[in-house]
Amino acid sequence: MAGSTAFQRSKGKPYAETFRCPGGALCLDFCNSGEGTRRASGTDWIASFADLVDWLEAAQAFTRSQAARLREAGAASGAIAREDLSDIEAEHARAVSFARLSWTGEGYRWSLDPSAAALDAAMQPLVESAVSLLTSAKLERLRRCGNSTCYWLFIDETRNHSRRWCEMASCGNVVKVRRHRERARSAAH
Repeated sequence: MAGSTAFQRSKGKPYAETFRCPGGALCLDFCNSGEGTRRASGTDWIASFADLVDWLEAAQAFTRSQAARLREAGAASGAIAREDLSDIEAEHARAVSFARLSWTGEGYRWSLDPSAAALDAAMQPLVESAVSLLTSAKLERLRRCGNSTCYWLFIDETRNHSRRWCEMASCGNVVKVRRHRERARSAAH
């Protein structure tokens, strides 16, 4: 997913922030979709099933028509109970029934069945991303932001495995300023 494209498509939505600084995998961007990961309020940026479908469409995990079918299914079923994922294997077993192998021009990849309209289908791209990350060598590069007050996750794609911040412009800068002030105070004493 191109972070800047998804960011532009979701501009104005609270969850757009997750695309400004992508984590490197869809499942990590989803983990980073809570305001509490950077701020003290703990507000979830994806607060409803409709928000989840909108977010997944912006992330290009769904086509516009797949998202429309899932929105219709969500509207027809009423309120969606918010449950934590307690067992990723059980979720994967449920979600895999909505997955289809498709040719991308470069190789095969799992994608959502174009005719899927069941509510559980919304989890397929997230679960597939999580399982793919957990079973790949990229897992060794999984990092948490080095800012002690930030809990964003990302895959360190740097050549020398040295990335420390979710984003240098925010968390990296905050920590460097903090360190500079501490050194200046120590030198003054």
